[in-house]
Amino acid sequence: MKLELKGITKRFGSLVANDHIDLVVEPGQVHCLLGENGAGKSTLMNVLYGLYDPSDGEILVDGKPVVFKGPGDAMAAGIGMVHQHFMLIPVFTVAENVALGNEATKAAGFLNLDETRRRISEISKQYGFHVDPDALVEDLPVGVQQRVEIIKALVRDAEVLILDEPTAVLTPQETDELLDIIRQLKAAGKSIVFISHKLREVKEISDIITVIRRGKVVGSADPSASLRNSPRRWLAARSV
Repeated sequence: MKLELKGITKRFGSLVANDHIDLVVEPGQVHCLLGENGAGKSTLMNVLYGLYDPSDGEILVDGKPVVFKGPGDAMAAGIGMVHQHFMLIPVFTVAENVALGNEATKAAGFLNLDETRRRISEISKQYGFHVDPDALVEDLPVGVQQRVEIIKALVRDAEVLILDEPTAVLTPQETDELLDIIRQLKAAGKSIVFISHKLREVKEISDIITVIRRGKVVGSADPSASLRNSPRRWLAARSV
């Protein structure tokens, strides 16, 4: 699935959070958005995910303009998002969390958690997630909780997965495991939008890097390019 943002602008009163941003995410691509905290990266993705209405601009999916009135519309179009702060209910099981908002039912309308467990096990096996459908979320390490969020998107057939500062809450080992998961998702044909302000991991995982500063795209770069030979605008984002 090809995703295009054309001239996306988002204003909050007199504040321009996104200023005529153009972005293309190709099928099977890891596209990283790099920039300082407050650069407008997450706002842009919240527009894409239907959480904010754009003030100007348009979104195209496979060349066709779309309008997302909420996350449900984005998910129906094949776009999933894992937020920096997880949207999980700690006292529910993995299966119950995944089923929320996407409930499979049996005859007479009873909840069919067996089907949800089957899908979780299937996806977990495919990508090596090692997630128990019946585990309580509150008992899971942060890295595994993040995998539950990814599973939620994949159960809904996401073709483009937005990861908003996904390593901010992870240990170094969990970060390495997440990068391996991203490589597997890419190999399966999924597209990833990876939001970060950490240059090292962005260079390690991305196919293309787009730098955003003060709400504007200031340049794009090949991750294999050396810092010494990169354009100055590429270095506008502070690495940490």
